[in-house]
Amino acid sequence: MNKLPLINLKKNDVFKIVDFDDSCKNLKQRLIDLGIAKNQMGQVINKSLFGPIEIDIDGRKIAIGRGMAKKIFVKKFECPLF
Repeated sequence: MNKLPLINLKKNDVFKIVDFDDSCKNLKQRLIDLGIAKNQMGQVINKSLFGPIEIDIDGRKIAIGRGMAKKIFVKKFECPLF
């Protein structure tokens, strides 16, 4: 399976979360707090050059910092989710 960091996706890309970087101890808890888990489908709603990445998961819009987005690994899909 080809997995890539969430930060590599573009606006409107559809993805499935497949893995997290386990080296960051606080990352897993932060993602749980945001309601983000493996195997969830989502879509990139907005991505600016230096700001956060806005994603939609289960109808919830969530802003993810670029550092965190580098540690969330996804599988990209070609079909639009919404």
